[in-house]
Amino acid sequence: MSQSLLALAALIWPPVAVWLILRLFPSSVSKFVEKEIERRSDAKLERLKADLQASYSTLRTSVDVLLASNSGMHPHIIDAATQLWKNMTQMRDAYGALVSFDTILTTKEAEEAFSSKDGGRWARILDMVRGHEGDLPPGSDEYFSPTIEAHRLFCGDRLWLIFYIHRAILARSSLLIALSFKKHLFQDWRADEPISQLFKTVLRVEDVTKARESEFNGLSSLLGKLEAEFLHEATKVMSGSKTMTERLGDMQSLLHLQNAKIAAQTR
Repeated sequence: MSQSLLALAALIWPPVAVWLILRLFPSSVSKFVEKEIERRSDAKLERLKADLQASYSTLRTSVDVLLASNSGMHPHIIDAATQLWKNMTQMRDAYGALVSFDTILTTKEAEEAFSSKDGGRWARILDMVRGHEGDLPPGSDEYFSPTIEAHRLFCGDRLWLIFYIHRAILARSSLLIALSFKKHLFQDWRADEPISQLFKTVLRVEDVTKARESEFNGLSSLLGKLEAEFLHEATKVMSGSKTMTERLGDMQSLLHLQNAKIAAQTR
């Protein structure tokens, strides 16, 4: 019997004790609870403050490194963009007659000119592009020199892509003229799928389609758009805004992840 009473007392005593404490010392319990809540809140705020300070330190260090690296690479970046543009302008001048040929003759006139072995009444105009009669485009050793590849390291992917496409299109156009002389059949760039795909890699499909439908001057207009794209991209690369934007974007993504982590810790 006594054991049963002891067991019952052990079961009832805790809630009774809590009730007595709440009844007898309500202010003490309230203060204890408030202090405990304040203590835990202060601990979370301290952790949050430490995490925010760590994030700020990471961002500050990243920006310092970014500015330092840009400062050291900037002369190389400017030199790379300058050399690529120099190559483009030299190639444009060397292949200028080829582009002018497209602005003078329509497709039908070019077909007539190449269909005759002597060129017929178009012989003098064909003389403009006889420099492209050989198997290799004029100046291939210079314009496709391996030393140009060294600039790729500093110019950025897109600037190099535009340069590469501009160079490839002129070389491909030269090859088509050489084939036209050999076959006595005009090889129209408008019907050449490789040239079309090269243009579409950078330019809008609508602009390429419109130029291919034009009877003449389409090649010149698309090459002009390519040069404009190059100059626009070169300005961003040389000013450093492109690199800064890309790296700050990476840092922003990193901070978003860090902030999400901090938010999860303070819930």
